[in-house]
Amino acid sequence: MVYGLWTKMPRFSYEAKKGPKEIIKGTIEAANQNAAVDKLSQTGYVPIRVFPAEKESPKKESPRPESSKQIKLLGFFKKVRAKDLTIFTEQLASLVKSRVPLLEAVNVLYEQTENADLRRIIAHIRNEIRNGRTLSQALSRYHDVFPPVYINMIQSGESGGLLDKTLMRLADFRSKEEAIRAKVTQALAYPVFIIIVGVITVFILLGFVIPRMSTLFNEIGQTLPLPTRLLLFLSRQIKSYWHWMLLMVVLIVVILKRSGAGKRERIVFDRLKLRLPLLGDFIKKSMVARFSRTLALLLANGIPLLQAIKITIPTLDNEIFKLELEAVYKDIIDGMSLEQSMRKSSWFPRFMTNMLAVGEKGGNLEEALSEAANFYERDVDKTTNIITSLLEPAIILLMGLLVGFIVFAMLLPIFQINLGVR
Repeated sequence: MVYGLWTKMPRFSYEAKKGPKEIIKGTIEAANQNAAVDKLSQTGYVPIRVFPAEKESPKKESPRPESSKQIKLLGFFKKVRAKDLTIFTEQLASLVKSRVPLLEAVNVLYEQTENADLRRIIAHIRNEIRNGRTLSQALSRYHDVFPPVYINMIQSGESGGLLDKTLMRLADFRSKEEAIRAKVTQALAYPVFIIIVGVITVFILLGFVIPRMSTLFNEIGQTLPLPTRLLLFLSRQIKSYWHWMLLMVVLIVVILKRSGAGKRERIVFDRLKLRLPLLGDFIKKSMVARFSRTLALLLANGIPLLQAIKITIPTLDNEIFKLELEAVYKDIIDGMSLEQSMRKSSWFPRFMTNMLAVGEKGGNLEEALSEAANFYERDVDKTTNIITSLLEPAIILLMGLLVGFIVFAMLLPIFQINLGVR
């Protein structure tokens, strides 16, 4: 009687990670798919894929792999934006946190991603995971899309069995970076718009309007004022060579985009940027904030200090700070503390080195770096507001003076004729 009342539980096939490299397959009995995932997790395995044993097999669900030619083409176009990567990270973190198996989570992201290039990458990542590779190994093939910090963080999370927490930290980190980038972009959008409109206006006046009025000035038959002569000279140059000027601008932009300056030139240029009034201090604080936030994130994920510094160096955009951090890296190898090494440099603020000294003595370096990052991010935000408030009226005034000079130079001969007639 008891045997007749017993109902057999459904069986689920699974693929799971046993340790950082070994992939195991098998079947398990559970009330439903979520219960099967929980059961595997309790045994210490990391579920990659769980599916009903009777209904489907891994081969049937597997879409056709991306060809190597398609993957190579992606490296040429590089159209994955930082915002797309942030959304991908946030969604993957939410799915993994909800105990969705990794392969299934990646498949969900593949279905809903709109960016064609990122979708192609996700398809390849999915196939790599299905073939037994870890997520970090799959991501490492796309260094142009996934930065070293990203890959090393995920590798550390996989090794420690904390992939869900690591992804949440990464999502939070990228969200903060996106917020700072959005503030700077928003602050500069209006001044840039004014500059573009002003340049186009001046170009139209000098290239098309003034040449038509030059015949009127020639009929006057008297010496024109200096401002008018200067304006007519500029107008003739623009009218004759405007297409060469435009071609030169395009070539300069293309050359800068393609090759860029050499390391020595970048060092000189970056040093000059850091010595600029107001703007140099802004760049320095931005670099310090980014370094502190990135290093704190890596340390929080269990990555050793030396390795964390080595990973952080390529994330900075300033060659001076890169050189200083390379020197810090060597000093730590020689036995110095992080604070002692940074105190030797004039580029790291004293407030930061004092914070690090307290953090190292108290054994909470990660917390000290986070506090330093918060402080300098707030400072950068304030400086951005100050620069914007000064920049907007300055640009408007400059454009107003330029257009005013053109109008004045055009009308000055007419005023002189009127005065002569009277």
